[in-house]
Amino acid sequence: MSYLISCRFIVVPLSDVILPPLSSKIVKFIVETRGGKISVLSKSSMPFKPLSISPLFLNDRPLISYNVSGSPLTAVGGTPLIAYLSLISTEYSLIDELSSLEGVYDTPYGKFRINIDSLDIIEVKDLSLGLSRFFRIDFITPTILTSKYMLPPTLKHKSRLLPERYRLIPQPSLIFSYLLRLWNSVVSPEERIPNPEADDWQAYKLGRLSDIILVEIDYRLRPTSVVIGKDEKGNLRVAKGFRGWVSYECISNKLLKIYDKLLALATYLGVGRSRGIGLGLVRVKTYNIERAYASSASEYTSHSQ
Repeated sequence: MSYLISCRFIVVPLSDVILPPLSSKIVKFIVETRGGKISVLSKSSMPFKPLSISPLFLNDRPLISYNVSGSPLTAVGGTPLIAYLSLISTEYSLIDELSSLEGVYDTPYGKFRINIDSLDIIEVKDLSLGLSRFFRIDFITPTILTSKYMLPPTLKHKSRLLPERYRLIPQPSLIFSYLLRLWNSVVSPEERIPNPEADDWQAYKLGRLSDIILVEIDYRLRPTSVVIGKDEKGNLRVAKGFRGWVSYECISNKLLKIYDKLLALATYLGVGRSRGIGLGLVRVKTYNIERAYASSASEYTSHSQ
C-alpha cells in the first residue's frame, strides 16, 4: 500500500537573508543535511521522483526569481515563511524522519529555524478532488513541459537525438501523459492505472485522448523564464515555462475519474520538469456549468475593457 505524506513547514530566517533564485533549495539543503531515506530521494536524479519540495511562500506568493539581471530575492529576519514537502512511499515510518527535521540550521543562505505546522497522511488509492465536468488548473509556479512526453514508446530510444524544446502552453496531452507515467512510477503495482500491467502505452494513449476529451473554456497564461541555478562554469541556468490558469470542460465521464486521481496527485507532487525543487506546482478548482461559463464571460469582459 502506498501513502502520500505531505508536510507544511514554517521556516523563519533568524536574520535578514539573500535567498537563492529557487528558494526551495533552503529546505532541500536541510533535508539532505539531515540524511536518511528522504535525503536519498531528494538527491536522486530519477525521472519520476516521488518527492516535491516547494519554494518558500510569503503571503501565498512563491519566492522565485524570474528576472536574470534583477535584484536578488531577500527575506527579513523573523518573517515566517511557508514551505511544503510531499512524497509517496510505502513506508509509514518516514513520518518520524520528517518530524526530526525541526530545529535551527546554518545553511549557505543564512540561519533558519524550521518547524512542522501540519502533517497529512493519505492512502494513495483514496486521492480525489471530487472533480466535476468543468475544472480549472492554476499553474502556481513555472511549469516546464517538453514535447518529448508524447513520443510513442517505440521511439523512446531516440529521445536524446531530438533537441530539448519546452512548450509555452499547457497542452492536455503533455500534462496527462506525464501525470499517468508519474502515478504508475510512484505507486505499488496493484495501484497502477488502469491495471497492474500498465506501461508507457497507456500514458501515450491517455495523452492522445486528452487533446480530444478536454476542451478549453478560458485561459490566462504567460510565458516565464526562471533561474534554476548555475552551470559548471558559474553561468546562470534559465528554464522557460509558463504560469497562469486554464479552465477545461471534460466531455468523457469515464476519463474524468482518471483525471480526478491524476490531478489530485499533481496538487502534491506537481507536473513536468524540476518538480523536485518546486516547479510545476498546481492548484485545481471545480465548477458547475453555470459558474464555469459565467466566469468565462466575466474574464472576457474584463479583458475587453
